[in-house]
Amino acid sequence: MKFEQYIHAELEPKILEYWNDHKTVEKLKKKNKSGKPFTFLQGPPYTSGKVHLGTAWNTSLKDMALRYKRSRGFDVWDRNGYDVHGLPTAHKVMAKHKLKTKDDIEKFGLGKFIKECIDFCMTMGDQMTNDFKRMGVTLDYTDSYMALTNEYMEGEWWMVQQAWKKERLYLGEKVMTWCGDCETAVAKHECEYKELSEDSIFLKFKVKGTKNEYLIIWTTTPWTIPFNLAIMVNPELDYVRAQVEDDVWIVGKGLVGPLVQSVAGKKLKVLEEFKGKTLEGIEYVHPWEHDIPAHTELKKEHPNVHTVILSEQYVDFSAGSGLVHCAPGCGPEDQEVGKQYDIPPFNTLNEKGEFSKETGKFAGLVAKKDDTKFIKELEKSGALIATTKVEHEYPTCWRCHNPVIFKTTKQWFFKIEDLKDAMIQENAKVQWTPKTNAFDSWTSNLKDNSITRQRYWGTPVPIWKCTTCENIDVIGSIKELKEKAGKVPDNLHRPWIDSVTWQCSCKGTMKRILDILDVWIDAGTAAWNCFYYPQREDYLQKYFPADLILEATEQVRLWFSMASICSQLGFGKNCYKNVYMHGMLRDIDGEKMSKSIGNIIAPDEMIEKHGADVLRYYLCQTNAGQDIRFSWDEATLRSRYLQILWNVHKFLISMAQENDINPFKLKPRKMCVEEEYITSKLHSTIKQVTALFDAYHLDETIPLLEELFLELSRTYIQLIRDKAALGTDNEKKSVLYTISHVLFEFLKMFNIISPFITEAIYLNFKDEFTLKEESISHYDWPTYDTKYIDKKLEQNIDIVKQIIQAALNAREKAKLGLRWPVQEIVVASTDKNVIQAGTTLKDIIIQQTNTKSVRILNTLPGVKVTIRPDSSKIGPVYGSLSKEIIARVHTEKPAKILHSIENDGTYTFMLGKEKIEITKEMLVFEHDVPPGYTEAVIKNGFVYVNSTRNDELEAEGFSREVMRHIQSSRKKAGFQKTDDIVLHIKCRGAMNEMLAVWKKSIAEKVGAATIEISETDPSGKYPFSGDFKVKDETFSLWFKKK
Repeated sequence: MKFEQYIHAELEPKILEYWNDHKTVEKLKKKNKSGKPFTFLQGPPYTSGKVHLGTAWNTSLKDMALRYKRSRGFDVWDRNGYDVHGLPTAHKVMAKHKLKTKDDIEKFGLGKFIKECIDFCMTMGDQMTNDFKRMGVTLDYTDSYMALTNEYMEGEWWMVQQAWKKERLYLGEKVMTWCGDCETAVAKHECEYKELSEDSIFLKFKVKGTKNEYLIIWTTTPWTIPFNLAIMVNPELDYVRAQVEDDVWIVGKGLVGPLVQSVAGKKLKVLEEFKGKTLEGIEYVHPWEHDIPAHTELKKEHPNVHTVILSEQYVDFSAGSGLVHCAPGCGPEDQEVGKQYDIPPFNTLNEKGEFSKETGKFAGLVAKKDDTKFIKELEKSGALIATTKVEHEYPTCWRCHNPVIFKTTKQWFFKIEDLKDAMIQENAKVQWTPKTNAFDSWTSNLKDNSITRQRYWGTPVPIWKCTTCENIDVIGSIKELKEKAGKVPDNLHRPWIDSVTWQCSCKGTMKRILDILDVWIDAGTAAWNCFYYPQREDYLQKYFPADLILEATEQVRLWFSMASICSQLGFGKNCYKNVYMHGMLRDIDGEKMSKSIGNIIAPDEMIEKHGADVLRYYLCQTNAGQDIRFSWDEATLRSRYLQILWNVHKFLISMAQENDINPFKLKPRKMCVEEEYITSKLHSTIKQVTALFDAYHLDETIPLLEELFLELSRTYIQLIRDKAALGTDNEKKSVLYTISHVLFEFLKMFNIISPFITEAIYLNFKDEFTLKEESISHYDWPTYDTKYIDKKLEQNIDIVKQIIQAALNAREKAKLGLRWPVQEIVVASTDKNVIQAGTTLKDIIIQQTNTKSVRILNTLPGVKVTIRPDSSKIGPVYGSLSKEIIARVHTEKPAKILHSIENDGTYTFMLGKEKIEITKEMLVFEHDVPPGYTEAVIKNGFVYVNSTRNDELEAEGFSREVMRHIQSSRKKAGFQKTDDIVLHIKCRGAMNEMLAVWKKSIAEKVGAATIEISETDPSGKYPFSGDFKVKDETFSLWFKKK
């Protein structure tokens, strides 16, 4: 297979076909089968359809790690997997069939619904696999794990049973965040917090037995007032009774003024001040206690209902009134304090968040959505003091993104609060990139985790309960279930699993509770499910725990946490050793990409425009843990860089063909300084990149590799162009060996980042130079040799590049193109590194700047330096002293200031008792340069180009311009570099004389076997000709192939 041009739309599909036909990845895995095991645990992406650009970024990073480890000879476990259960799929199927509620699903047919969910996930999984393959991602797709299989669900059952055996599974009644739209519980870690603007209300509850005394409360959740059973105060804070018109209000001391005067717009008079603890036990009248019959019944059974209770922990004066409305059925904190006073969690909302008949006139209203109706009813009752807008963060459902509510519900929980220390201790063994304590911080606040959800599409909870004696049996395997029930359905999902029953020892019937498992347990158990455990143990013994997991930072509270919890319950240790995190994908303005905003960019769009190589190359160099602001300009830049890489390999092939040399058969040659430099750069890059990959600093590798191939192109090839064209055989062999060696070793490394172009270049080499391996990926990762690393030379070349660039900038100022030689360049610096680099590499500066000589001086004689203070920089630092400082700088000799800054880093003096330190950034330097010189700045110095002209310089400049036009004309005529020509140049007067001096050089450079310079037209036929002008001189060219 051979590729003439780099056209990604043609190249990449052909490379995919090549890999598939030759089973490239499979052969590499087979080669590494006896290598050291390396386990990658796939954090399963959800089967939602076409891959999102953020997922493309994620999987490209994963593929980098996998390709690297394979190139190091590791036996890599890389099984792909998908997340399938849960509401996203259920909602898709519901939308397809216009189903809106759980009742609708029941009517539609649960079995039919589940089968449609399975079909949807399988179809979407296939689509995503194709997308990943198109990006060159080399996961093992032959048997992607999916939680919809019986084997996978069995792995979850095994873990739940382990928790039961360890007494870490229990049934509890707790206040849970609940989504009425999804009709299920939502774990706290699943909530997304959004900034909402909502109504908050101030209410007055009358103190029982008084005529006009009221407890003033504040809440942002009006819908919870029907469930109010107490009012909390802080026992140690100060409260007041205040006269407000005809009423007496009880309010926190620090809040009474703002509340009464600003919010309520009334006048007040403080009557009494006291500690909050004196309010304990005071009874109040709930405004709706007669409208909600349950209040009366609760009061009979629990005397502390409708009283003031104490809480130092949950009451402060940061906002509101200092008295906190307490509904134990609507908040975990309320439930905790209420329990201390024997106040039950009263909350009768159904699964849709609707109020029940027990709430009287509020029956049928919907929690949260009907807040305004509750506010109107409170106004009618006379309890409402004021309504104010409040901006606050509020939890929303991670699936449907609607605000959640709070509901008292019975759920099954993992008992994990006392596992926090063990999890943090295990986490100390994990290497995080970037380093962070986010996991420890999250884990330290963990609460017991509810694992049950009241839906259909998910792994059934493996808990069976006796209908008579309430005996509990937790099943851990299909085999165990078969032993108890005698039969097991082919599909473990609902509704088929619901029909599995057996007789209890009490003669009652064991029936499964109808809940499903929290979908995060699906992903949380992937750490062993991916190894087919518990059906087999060999893979687990060899590959567990995972060496690497890689996901976005948000997974700290989601998958990373759940995987750690499940592993602790199952195995008593963590399931991963190294974590790499990337950020989120945003648009160029920093906005999160979303369909609603319309700023989504699909991977297909990126691949169509620039190719998968650019997608991987651009996205994966984003700093670990940082968000990326997607930029088409940055992507285009990486596309141009890949074209440069392509051009380098074409240059190598072309030069090898011209000289009939196979560079891959050459042995190491004696090196000149340019070869020593690029070889040092290669070995130091291999050393650095290898260390970074081994430490999982994936993002930091790409800039180093990018720098290497750009240096090969822009520095080394630039330095050796004359040698490559006109050098001796040994010099050309040295160039060919160096380029082929550096480029080949680079391809082995860059293949893990941009696998398509590197494979295509390799296949061109394979075809041209008969290389043995089928794929660049079949070569081992390159090794470095410290004897070739010369960091001082690399530093010197970096400095020389600065000098060369500065000289080019000065030329541009003087309007002198590079083809026109100059008499001299002066490098002025007192920096020892600049002096050493300029001195030792003077020949390179001469060659690359087209100058006759280079001088290295401390300063250029005749340059006058003026220094003036920059008030915009001095003012913010020294304030009122600025005027005196500026005056002092104006009067000081510039040479003294310069000397002080160059030697000490600052110009320091005393102004009274104040020590003043002026840095270089606080000063503006202006140079008056001698006539004939043009100046440009480098770090720690200046470069001056002598722009004065003489006849010799002009003659050489004209000859170079003529050579450029000849070369350009040859190319347009379709001549090859190896084609010799017969050349005739017609010009007059002074130009004729100038070119005559350079006749031999022109012939060598342009490949002219014969050359004639004349003032007349040539005799004979010349098929190619042209007229040209340089400055004010005109000339004509005629040429033909020899």
